Amino acid sequence: MEFWSRIIGGSRSLSTNSPRAASPTERLTAFKRTCNTLQQIWRSSNSPTGEQAATIHARNCIERLNSVLSEESRGPAPHPCLAYAASSQIFVTVTKLALSSHDEAMLRSATVFFNTLIDSEVDGVVDNRLFARALVDLVRRAEKRSEDVEGRLVELLFGIANNIRLQPTILPAWFAPRADDQDSEQTAVNGVEFAGTMRKDDFPLFYLLVEYVHHAGRAGDFARTGLLYLIETASRSKDLERWLIESDLATLMATGLGALYSQLGSLSYNPDGETEIPHIIAHSDHAQQESARPPALGVSMDSFMAYLLFWQDTIDHCKSAEVVATLLDHFQVLFLEQLLYPSLLESSDVEGGSTAAVLTYLYRILASIDQEDLVHRILHFLLASPSEPDAQTVKKNKNMSASRRKSLDVLTAFSEEAAKPSPSLFNLRDLALLGLRSANRQTVLATLRLLSVVLQRHPSFSRSLVRTNPGQPAKQRYVGALNAELGQLLGLATSIMDEPTLDESFGNYLKDASWTLESRLYIAWSDKLPTEALALEVRRDDPIVRELLGCLESFFTNTVIVNLALTEVLMSIASSHLMALDGWLLVDPAKYHYDNLNDLSKEDGPSDILEQIRSVYQEPTWSLEDTPALTAVLRGLVEQVRDWRENIADFDILVAARRDLLHEEDEPVSGPSVPEQVPGTSAARSSDRPPSTPRTPQLNADQGTPRGRRDLQNLTSPQRSLVGSPLREGTTIHSPPPRGSSVSRSTAAEELRKRLATPFPVRFGRERHPETNLPEPADADTAPGTVAEDEAIIDGEQTSEATSATLGHVLTNVVILYEFLLEISAIVQARSTLFEETGFLEGGVSAPAGDE
Repeated sequence: MEFWSRIIGGSRSLSTNSPRAASPTERLTAFKRTCNTLQQIWRSSNSPTGEQAATIHARNCIERLNSVLSEESRGPAPHPCLAYAASSQIFVTVTKLALSSHDEAMLRSATVFFNTLIDSEVDGVVDNRLFARALVDLVRRAEKRSEDVEGRLVELLFGIANNIRLQPTILPAWFAPRADDQDSEQTAVNGVEFAGTMRKDDFPLFYLLVEYVHHAGRAGDFARTGLLYLIETASRSKDLERWLIESDLATLMATGLGALYSQLGSLSYNPDGETEIPHIIAHSDHAQQESARPPALGVSMDSFMAYLLFWQDTIDHCKSAEVVATLLDHFQVLFLEQLLYPSLLESSDVEGGSTAAVLTYLYRILASIDQEDLVHRILHFLLASPSEPDAQTVKKNKNMSASRRKSLDVLTAFSEEAAKPSPSLFNLRDLALLGLRSANRQTVLATLRLLSVVLQRHPSFSRSLVRTNPGQPAKQRYVGALNAELGQLLGLATSIMDEPTLDESFGNYLKDASWTLESRLYIAWSDKLPTEALALEVRRDDPIVRELLGCLESFFTNTVIVNLALTEVLMSIASSHLMALDGWLLVDPAKYHYDNLNDLSKEDGPSDILEQIRSVYQEPTWSLEDTPALTAVLRGLVEQVRDWRENIADFDILVAARRDLLHEEDEPVSGPSVPEQVPGTSAARSSDRPPSTPRTPQLNADQGTPRGRRDLQNLTSPQRSLVGSPLREGTTIHSPPPRGSSVSRSTAAEELRKRLATPFPVRFGRERHPETNLPEPADADTAPGTVAEDEAIIDGEQTSEATSATLGHVLTNVVILYEFLLEISAIVQARSTLFEETGFLEGGVSAPAGDE
């Protein structure tokens, strides 16, 4: 009993001295005593003796204060200790002790103390100028030896910014702008007038957040969010709005973005074997080369993209139109005009050059941001789009404030003084054209990615890249004409491979095509692009289209990854509601030839209306000279496949086996990989799904395209092809060995691998079809994505002749061509309904213009 009495008695004596069990009055008395102790420690801290002991004693006192304040803040009002902490200004002593001790544990305790006061919402704390000065001094002068301490200190700034956003009335305690007469005196002394003047004494909280806004981790997140809150508050404070316009906010943000961009450097690639590679890339001639590896952009790219996304969030959250305009002006002058565009202009495409790198960076920029004003500034400048000021713009200029006008005038003068090239002489379209003609695979691939992201995500600028004929909208074709066009495209596909489940495969592609077209219309609507805008005919002499078709001609010898990106660009053009299919993919309806349609149109009255409706389903014909350019190239590629089928007895088995291999759901192949952003094709995506489990397309929110095209690692299917796979089973190609044969399966598999690695002669489409109306590429000797006919160095590797590739590589590209034909056929059919490009009786049953 005596033992338990001592235990209980000890508990009672301990609890009576504990502040947790004390009454509010006793707790306040103990709190005051601890505050007085801290004051005495600070007054006696000048003596060198006992410095470490004093630091420990002070830290214990601050932790005791934190314990009392934490418990009190969780209880009901009143909160006498919190009120006393505010009135006694003990936070000043805490700041002095934390800074003088140079102790990391003391700093942590001090941040907890300030956080508790900020969250308490007690009068006389966050609206107190002395509290503001103490907190700013703590964050500014503290030794940040670890990321934890740095994050805790910046969290204090974030807490104040959040309070200012919620209670703008406390802003004067933290923000004290100079008067106009002080500005005039400062200008007279310096003799310089610049809109981006440093004003750290006006708003030190703002500048502290700016210092950490480019940091990674917890500190950067708190700083960026806190700065967003302050900028958002500008719409409710005219003084803050004026200060943000006239201060160096926009200058600091633009130069900070430029500094991070300058650190990006050239592209580097992951070593072999570090990542997984999809089957479609692994079974090609270039699987082990750098063109199949993802560029290792590293931490520098992550920091740049985080800061760029902060720019996007800033413009989205800022409710002040003039602050937004000031930010965008500085973004264009200090980043676009003086850094980004010169880097594009001065890039080199020689071995080890920077063209592929800068195009990749621009691709990542346009693929990551979706803020309308920011994207418009980037593409409007880089593409040298004509600017036509409307009445609304003129009205805005008339209503512009003096601060905004002053900032714009100074920035304009600064821009005129800086010597810089103009995109009116060489713009992004010219650079893309040179990139397509490059002999460097990385440059070609980066150019194709850039074209895809502009065509898909930013359709308002698509006509600046792919030129159209103004005044020549798409013509509506009859149902019979659509059936004839689809029959031709599907006939090309079935001549490559006779798939028993073609109906299910095409149905899946049709679902994907509908999702794709609807997403394009949604993006156009979100970009305020009129969805009722007419689709115009693509110019047949457009250099970019010619280069794309020239690259398509060398399809079988292209690298697989280039073909995936190339088909993505062509599908992006075909799915654009601003570009018609007439002339480059489908025959111009004016050039259709119908039998007896003219005679039928001359009949009087509606007596034979049924016969007129039947005539709409009549399929027209057209001459060879009117074959569209893209269709002509595709036909040339398919005829090459037909020649191989005639000369190679087991070619159909090889193609079916390769397609089955690409569909297999097997262990990933170890080796290089392609980045997630690499555009792919729908090869082996969904066509082997059983009818009992229909495929549901997944729409990606960022790109607006089915995920099967973007994620190459999803190119597997659980169902095997009806044709057995000799590539997987290891059997011979010509015929299975007879029973009792001494040839082992391993020997047969080895022979098959040797055969697939054998060079296979390939001829370009233009050699077989000189009668087509496809314009010759500018450089007929070297097609994009291929190698020159003589030996050349590409990406530091010795290349072979452009007219040859291994049999396995050709088979992979044949499968991609088959899937591409199905996919583009589905786009044509889906467009006919969604875009109303096919009709029955429009203005009566009259003959097309070409037959009149």
